[in-house]
Amino acid sequence: MSLSSSVIRLFLPKEPAFRRLPLGLGAGIVMNIDFDYQARTFFGLYESEIQSHIKRLIQPGMRCFDLGSYAGYYSLVLAKFCNDQVLAVDGSAENVERTRQNLARNDFPVTVIEGWIAATDDEDFVSLDRLALDYFFPDFIKMDIEGAEANALEGATALLEQKRPNMVIEVHGRDVEAHCIRILESHGYKLLAVSPQAWLPEHRPNYDYNGWLICEGIKNN
Repeated sequence: MSLSSSVIRLFLPKEPAFRRLPLGLGAGIVMNIDFDYQARTFFGLYESEIQSHIKRLIQPGMRCFDLGSYAGYYSLVLAKFCNDQVLAVDGSAENVERTRQNLARNDFPVTVIEGWIAATDDEDFVSLDRLALDYFFPDFIKMDIEGAEANALEGATALLEQKRPNMVIEVHGRDVEAHCIRILESHGYKLLAVSPQAWLPEHRPNYDYNGWLICEGIKNN
């Protein structure tokens, strides 16, 4: 934590609590906020690099997947802006419970399931094509699945051919990013790579590179 962050933290509540977000994409949403690590979320600064792209690529009536929901922030954001179905998926039972607790404090049509996203289906993993068949073909996907992004796209052949949804994908590593780009370009996507901001970047210690791919589909309706 930086010196400035430490000073700011002195003036914030010490205990986690459900709070209504005042700023940013999530303004008006209620979430359980722990200021030790969610101050950016509360003040509307979380992943500021991609906020404008998300607003540009979604619209009312779109159905969405939130892959890697964590605590459900983007699930709630997508439901707020699209006012339609959202499927939230996370492989961690703890994260699924966090998502459900936050959803219970809001009134949005979000379905939450526990599962790991992969290229093929078995008792532990599920592909994007299977999710689309079992639930709905999404118009927009937010993906943050800790390095499994290319594997997920390899399991989305039917989805990418039939629907080609808009996507914002957080990529974990340059090799993973390059693999995702190859897959998406083969399906005709218009792509923009976004790097983390240099000024007050978020702390991401587990990878040599974290960035995002902004993926604009052509067949999107």
